[in-house]
Amino acid sequence: MVEKFLKKYFPESKTAEGKAAISSFHQFPDESLSEALERFRSLQRKTPTHEFLEPIQLNIFIDGLRPQSKQLLDTSTGGKLKLKTLEEAMELIKNMAASGHAILRDKTHIPTKRSLLELSS
Repeated sequence: MVEKFLKKYFPESKTAEGKAAISSFHQFPDESLSEALERFRSLQRKTPTHEFLEPIQLNIFIDGLRPQSKQLLDTSTGGKLKLKTLEEAMELIKNMAASGHAILRDKTHIPTKRSLLELSS
């Protein structure tokens, strides 16, 4: 029954499209870690037939993060996040996302309005 349902509502073309969206995931410039994680999970929910194993999903997510987010996660682990077990890495990401680290937003891409007389340092 499950197989018939998946074949009907998730044909090969839709699965391929979903897999491409998941594998090309990247964090947007002013997107927080929690927003990026939620968007990544949303991509996975849209294509339940993606068949990516959990370690591959984790690597896709980490590789798609902005350098600032990766650096903060690596610093939080005391090394490289990718060297942790799957469970340890997912737990850290979930905890960091849940605590709402706004610092993970890339503020360099947010335009600032300056007046004619204002000088930057």
